[in-house]
Amino acid sequence: MANTTFSGPVRAGTIVDTTGTTLGTNVKNIGPVVLTQSSTVALTNATTAATALGIIIPANSQILSVVIMIEQLFANSATTTIAVGKSAADATNLIAAASVSATATSVNPTVPASAGAWRTVGTSDVELYGITVANSATAGKARIVVTYSQNAALAAL
Repeated sequence: MANTTFSGPVRAGTIVDTTGTTLGTNVKNIGPVVLTQSSTVALTNATTAATALGIIIPANSQILSVVIMIEQLFANSATTTIAVGKSAADATNLIAAASVSATATSVNPTVPASAGAWRTVGTSDVELYGITVANSATAGKARIVVTYSQNAALAAL
């Protein structure tokens, strides 16, 4: 299958500028396309140090979700946690510690590590890092999937 690459940011809609008040005719409806990236490096029960995930989020992007896709169960542990962050020094500033049960097949952390942590990644591209606290897990492998809106450049409300 062929791939197409855009330099972006990709936006979609039919009305670029608002020139009136009639929806569908002259009110701006352009918005950013939602994008996703999946880690190329697995977080395992042995990943106890911050590890680069192979996910680079473009500058000014707004993170919409982070999903932990379990590819091998974290056996024999109900207390495994996985964290995700924007640097090796702080691999917990996006998702602080999402609990992964021994039978979980995916985890959808809905709460950022702190208020505003997902609003924007900042003015430079960022590489994401992950870390696992496996406790007594004897196995386990997870892939991180991040969904984001490129070049959202959102100011704090």
